[in-house]
Amino acid sequence: MYLQKSIKEYLDELAARQPTPGGGSAASLTGALGTALLEMVCNFTIGNRKYKDIEEITMSHLTALKKIREEFMALIDEDVKVYGSICSAFKTKDEKIINNALKQGYYISLKMCGLAKAGMTIALNLAEKSNVNLITDAGCGAELLKAGFESGIFNSEINLKGIKDASFVEKERAILRGLKKDMTELHKKTISKTGGRMV
Repeated sequence: MYLQKSIKEYLDELAARQPTPGGGSAASLTGALGTALLEMVCNFTIGNRKYKDIEEITMSHLTALKKIREEFMALIDEDVKVYGSICSAFKTKDEKIINNALKQGYYISLKMCGLAKAGMTIALNLAEKSNVNLITDAGCGAELLKAGFESGIFNSEINLKGIKDASFVEKERAILRGLKKDMTELHKKTISKTGGRMV
């Protein structure tokens, strides 16, 4: 769908008076951009004699980041599809169908949050030890991941608001609280390390 289109086409459709692509899809793109920047940091660290002692772990980070980026990219289109399913579900006026559709939407947004947290964990390590000439790219990557994460939280919470399953909602809100706490700490440490290594 959108992955095969140009950046201009995607942005034009994002800006248009139409429901999709929307915030969830844009959040996924933001996460993918942040992850790609971190991959660049890895690529400028690997093969540099100055960072030979961290080459093995950096290669491992690069592999993990590529997988995270691919999953973010898939969610750009998956979010659009699930939004269509939610709209169709509401037309049925069937509570069970609506709940199921909203849960699908919630899980997509939750996945975005999990991917962003995984990326931020790597960003912290890169901010501490990677090629210092790329330190601002590490910081920019972290900020983009944080933006994708917060957007994913918004969409997770709006989906939970519509679900008529109190036990499910209570359990998932606890998960979101944990994710937010972890992400806040990771982001704070990453940006602190980034600022400390800027030259």
